[in-house]
Amino acid sequence: MSFSFIEIEESKTRVIALVFIFIVFFYFLTAYLLLIVIENSLAVHFPEMLQREVFFLPPVKHTLLVFILALAAALTHWIISTDNLIQKITLAIGAMPFDPKDTYHQYFKNIVDEVAVAMGGRLIEAMVIPSPGMNAFSVQGFNGRAIIGVTEGLLTRLNRPQIEAVVAHEAGHIAGGDSLSTTVVSSLSEIYEEILSKLRAGIGKARGRGTAAMILIYAVLVIMHFLSSLLRYFISREREYRADAIAVRLTRNPLGLAEALKLISSHWRGAGGQGQRLEAIFIVNPRHSKLEERQGLFSDIFSTHPPVKKRIQILLSMAHLDEKTLEDNLKNFRRVSPVAVAEFKPADSAGPKRWFISRDQKWLGPFLLSELRQLEGFRPDQWVRMQGQDAVMPAYEDRDLKKIFTQNKEAGFNCPHCKTALEEMNYEGVPMLKCPYCEGALVEQNKVSRILLRSDVKFSEDTVRLAQSIINSKAKYKLKEIDSGSAWVLSCPQCGRTMRRQFFVYSYPVEIDRCMYCTGIWFDKQELELLQYIYEHRDKYFNGKYF
Repeated sequence: MSFSFIEIEESKTRVIALVFIFIVFFYFLTAYLLLIVIENSLAVHFPEMLQREVFFLPPVKHTLLVFILALAAALTHWIISTDNLIQKITLAIGAMPFDPKDTYHQYFKNIVDEVAVAMGGRLIEAMVIPSPGMNAFSVQGFNGRAIIGVTEGLLTRLNRPQIEAVVAHEAGHIAGGDSLSTTVVSSLSEIYEEILSKLRAGIGKARGRGTAAMILIYAVLVIMHFLSSLLRYFISREREYRADAIAVRLTRNPLGLAEALKLISSHWRGAGGQGQRLEAIFIVNPRHSKLEERQGLFSDIFSTHPPVKKRIQILLSMAHLDEKTLEDNLKNFRRVSPVAVAEFKPADSAGPKRWFISRDQKWLGPFLLSELRQLEGFRPDQWVRMQGQDAVMPAYEDRDLKKIFTQNKEAGFNCPHCKTALEEMNYEGVPMLKCPYCEGALVEQNKVSRILLRSDVKFSEDTVRLAQSIINSKAKYKLKEIDSGSAWVLSCPQCGRTMRRQFFVYSYPVEIDRCMYCTGIWFDKQELELLQYIYEHRDKYFNGKYF
């Protein structure tokens, strides 16, 4: 495929023009057939009105009026569907901007930037879909804005060369000029399929007058569904082969893309999840389809992706390798985490620190940090001595005690137990706030899923023992519900309201403190690691029954 800018622009313009002409024709044909039925029905029932009794075609004047109405309908459809084009698509699939404080997200953004440089410095944004499925997408707007995104599942399971190959494939759609036409076609048709699937459930629950309106909307969307099937003709399956070829030219690594496609196709790709019907924008159809694994005119019209096996075969031929080599590589597959070290440090085996303080020429104590925090009259210039040490110093010179007198200006939140400032840190690459003393952690609810998907942390023997104890209790159905009288315990570090003590979910019987107002979750020491361990070993201990 040519990289000529003029040829690419001409190709994009030609495809988009054909799509618009097709929409006008679709509306005109629908309206014209409806006009024929109406006028001939009137002629049969009211012959004196039209002075006709046999079948006839509408007069030119009526046909012209129908064409004008069809043109107006097509323009309205086009304007509504293409307004805020990228926002609509990304909202439909649940994509979110990358989190610059998340190690994995920043790692992905760096790859996107590197591929963008290889394309000649094209500005490309990075987005992430918070889904455990494995897939990737690209979208482009009329203003030149381009986005490449991946799911959390793909980001977690693939290594860097494989992710580079996937990003390069999506960049190939942008460089080749077909990303814009795919985005436009998706906004004109497939996005209505996504709405249609949600409306089906609403009709069953609706009552009264609202039902009739929903049925009418449903009928219109069914027509849009049919239109979607026809518009797929403009999304050539060959574009995926071209994007694969461009990815190889950008990365010089056909094997990396072949491995990525093999891993993606053998895992859950997002079927049943948000945005599954916007299949044209993804690297692989989220829904497994036997039709896509075939070749021929019928498959070319009604499917958006070519057979994955054929794509892999072509890539392997580029690398001068066979399928056995690919299988062997994947058997020996070792993923390198973008997180250099585990961020949670184990607690000091000697136990929590304690201090003596000098008051009225006497040493009082020893006191825990939380006790000193609440001790009346404790001042920064007061002499202190750590238990087990001889060194004496003012409290403000002690690194740990100094935090009692200063607030964490960046975070601004205090531990609900120790009342000391929480420190910002990363765990499994996810930003959170942690108490350096009691080791509790405050995590935003939407970030917990990222942690559960990642598996960089090595668990301590104590965590494994406690987790297995919880699992055995769950398996024997001896777990008791939390007493409602003591369910409301701690104050939320973020909003100050009382959090509710409860299980994370019943299938994962780890107690946490959840804020019902700001959706923050407080994990006491080891609770997060326990939850993560149980999730990672869910198949082994629960056989998938509760998940």
